[in-house]
Amino acid sequence: GMKSAKMPPSPTPDTPFEGLFAPSVVEMYGMVAARHMYEFGTTSEQLAWIKVAASQHAQHNERAMLRKVVTVDDVVNSPLVSAPLHRLDCCVVSDGGGALVVTSEAVAKSLNRPLVKVRGNGEAVKHPSAGRVDLTTSAGAISGPRAFAEAGVTPADIKYASIYDSFTITVLVALEDLGFCEKGKGGAFVADGNLISGQGKLPFNTDGGGLCNNHPSNRGGMTKVIEAVRQLRGEAHPAVQVPGCDLALAHGTGGSLATRHGSATLILERL
Repeated sequence: GMKSAKMPPSPTPDTPFEGLFAPSVVEMYGMVAARHMYEFGTTSEQLAWIKVAASQHAQHNERAMLRKVVTVDDVVNSPLVSAPLHRLDCCVVSDGGGALVVTSEAVAKSLNRPLVKVRGNGEAVKHPSAGRVDLTTSAGAISGPRAFAEAGVTPADIKYASIYDSFTITVLVALEDLGFCEKGKGGAFVADGNLISGQGKLPFNTDGGGLCNNHPSNRGGMTKVIEAVRQLRGEAHPAVQVPGCDLALAHGTGGSLATRHGSATLILERL
């Protein structure tokens, strides 16, 4: 019935206890956003800036589902879907796919394209920790530092970031966990256009991301890597191309931030 449609069967022993309440994805992320606001004073207006930045980029992508530039007011005045998340805090739903070819250095050098190298990566999983739930930290707090350590660089070195964006809160939590700002300071970090290419310190999701471009079910991570490669090659849309982009990050979150999920962080370098 409805419950199985909302939450598929899971091998995790605690899931049946949650299934009784038929939680939907947006309700779980609304809970994360509410907790972040309660703990750190984050506002709906700050979250809205993430969508605003995505829309500023999507206007230049002819394939994007939502190309209309929106304002903070547009976002906070869109209908509430699961408080405090509004409709425009949520990603689009689309079909789609993506592919990447990873090859040897020898083959790569024979191609007439800028070379992009995997400099570092990290993966981690997180779960409800037997009831000791921490809604405001993701597995990115582990996968991020692992990737940076392997790459031998810091968040300050990153010129462009592809951040998985199922909801605006997903981006906010990831940016904090990856070390672009302190935990709890994400709201201030994303505000006032700081994620907009050509304007802010950390351009993100220059194809419009899941919030505006496309979101093919759980394949949102693939598109993040593709746009990071485009940026490093100088092949992003000229209106959003980051000048001198030699170091980029792609970060994915899969599962539910509120319960169990995995995070993967990839640091890529133009050679």
